[in-house]
Amino acid sequence: GHDDPLVPPAQVADFQTEMTRAGADWQLHTYGNTVHAFTNPLASDVAAGYQFSPTANRRAWQATENFFADIFKQ
Repeated sequence: GHDDPLVPPAQVADFQTEMTRAGADWQLHTYGNTVHAFTNPLASDVAAGYQFSPTANRRAWQATENFFADIFKQ
């Protein structure tokens, strides 16, 4: 998530730059008001930056399904 304390914005920006320089076909989905482990229903340590987000989880799963449909299209 955008508010993930374990992955600072500068690290995300560096990753984006690296992927672009490598010529990768990439995309990045960022979920606002969302921290680390947002797809794990057992994540509940807000102080450590871990929290399940049903909304971000649903959106991330939809993005995953869309990605699979794109790369495995027949």
